[in-house]
Amino acid sequence: MRWPISLLVAISALSAPPSASAMGLQTVTLGHAAPAVRSQTGSAPRRHAPRHRFTLLDESAGTAVRARPAGRVLGTLAGRTPLGTPTWLWAVAFSRNDGWAQVVMPWRPNGRTGWITTTHIEQAVTGWHIVVDRSQRRATVYHLGKVAKRFRVAVGRRSTPTPAGFFFVEEIVPEKRSSEFWPYALALSARSTVFSDFAGGPGQIAIHGIYGIGGTPGHAESHGCIRATSTALEWMIRHFGTGTPVDIR
Repeated sequence: MRWPISLLVAISALSAPPSASAMGLQTVTLGHAAPAVRSQTGSAPRRHAPRHRFTLLDESAGTAVRARPAGRVLGTLAGRTPLGTPTWLWAVAFSRNDGWAQVVMPWRPNGRTGWITTTHIEQAVTGWHIVVDRSQRRATVYHLGKVAKRFRVAVGRRSTPTPAGFFFVEEIVPEKRSSEFWPYALALSARSTVFSDFAGGPGQIAIHGIYGIGGTPGHAESHGCIRATSTALEWMIRHFGTGTPVDIR
């Protein structure tokens, strides 16, 4: 995904932290969104558990990321995404003792997770998630475990593949009609396995339009991003927001 300068201007419209209601989320009390589980692994689950609700955490204040609850610090996560929107994370597990959550990280290499404290942060639950099938060149949107919509998409070519794994929508950028990505770019926590950056950005994979960049849904022809029609993107933006889980297979 190549970020034009006009894209950076667009983030001013997204500078305010989104409310849970604006994102189609249900705000819940910390510690009650999901059953506590024991997990010491350093990677995301190999497949979706039969869950239909996913827990998201507001990390717009920034946080230290640890290898395990109260363990060594792996790094610091900024409270703002690469384009300046507030950070929300997908929590895949909670410690048996209240206060820690294992989250999918927007870091290289893809698939990394870490533990963060859940003290004094907002937690929300969404029933939405997206599954992208690279071989079928299809995106399926689920709500509460049931298919809500299917879209044909273009994916990465063999030399610049769309990475597989468990990710989330890291930020949503409204695009001007003059932009090659119009009408929206849903930038993911996934990173390109070929490019270290796209026009100065972090090599961030996105679901975006084909208005100016071209492409035909159903083909493998992108630099790694997922290209969709404007109709598909407009439907997505009406139904879910930042933090939504994305499973690329």
